[in-house]
Amino acid sequence: MGEACLDYSLEISPAILASMETHSLAYPWYAIKVRTNGELSVLAVLQSRGFDPYCPTQKQRRRYSDRMKAVDVPIFPGYLFCRFNSQNKVPILSSPGVQHIVGVAGTPAVIPDEEIESICRVIEAGGFASSYLKQGQRVRVTHGRLAGVEGVLVRDSTGDRLVVSIELLTRSASLYIDRDQVCPV
Repeated sequence: MGEACLDYSLEISPAILASMETHSLAYPWYAIKVRTNGELSVLAVLQSRGFDPYCPTQKQRRRYSDRMKAVDVPIFPGYLFCRFNSQNKVPILSSPGVQHIVGVAGTPAVIPDEEIESICRVIEAGGFASSYLKQGQRVRVTHGRLAGVEGVLVRDSTGDRLVVSIELLTRSASLYIDRDQVCPV
């Protein structure tokens, strides 16, 4: 018995597709905040309106009452990316499921092409969602023998280290730790 599969790709003539690709490459990428779990439907709507949206996904196995199924899950829940002219935001903002365009002080913030390209390449190479941790950020160990320990994340050429300090003595201890064992505090 075959499983029903939703296909969000649209049939577009090659001439229209070529003109869309040439036209949309002239515009920068922006992040769009959408209703969580509505990413793929907004993606389809924006494609049907002639835009160039991108929603990176990963396969996850989900358990249903009678079976296990592999489903595509957005890497960035509640967000997708799109190239468009920021002077013509109305078609984007009026799309069902779109909440707003991510920006600063009411101005949409441009996402560099290199960042989108890097995300694409990482996902294509089998990458998966990871929490955003920056060097110097306070983190807490989530599991293992050190569960509950808090410290500062430090990176060097050999990997990530958890540094635990005694401020009064200005002394620290550190150990190498896997990123998947810590979360931001």
